[in-house]
Amino acid sequence: ADARNDPRWCKKVESVDQVSGDEPGPQARYRVLHRPIPLKKPKELAVTVDEYSPPSRLRLREEDDDGVFNVTYELEPLADGTRLTQHDRIEWKIPRFQYPTARRMVSRDIANQLSALKRRLEADR
Repeated sequence: ADARNDPRWCKKVESVDQVSGDEPGPQARYRVLHRPIPLKKPKELAVTVDEYSPPSRLRLREEDDDGVFNVTYELEPLADGTRLTQHDRIEWKIPRFQYPTARRMVSRDIANQLSALKRRLEADR
């Protein structure tokens, strides 16, 4: 839930600063410097926690100049661990003809990020 941990598992995140709130929680806000496309300049991403219901749900609003990304994480305990489900709703700011490419890039990035997060969490056990 603490976006300041993102650089530990997401290679596209260069830095995270909390700009509102003292800790992770409702209405916490972060300024993230990320590089969604390798070899291009990093972009600023504004992240706001819209819902914080530990230990089962976290909803974020992330905005940069490409779009608004509404991301929900749901956690469910299982006998041998925890199931993490991520839901995304994207409001693109890019030209419509770029949507298919952007969707493919985002899908690939999410899969890579969730794999990296899983490896990190398992290594921290």
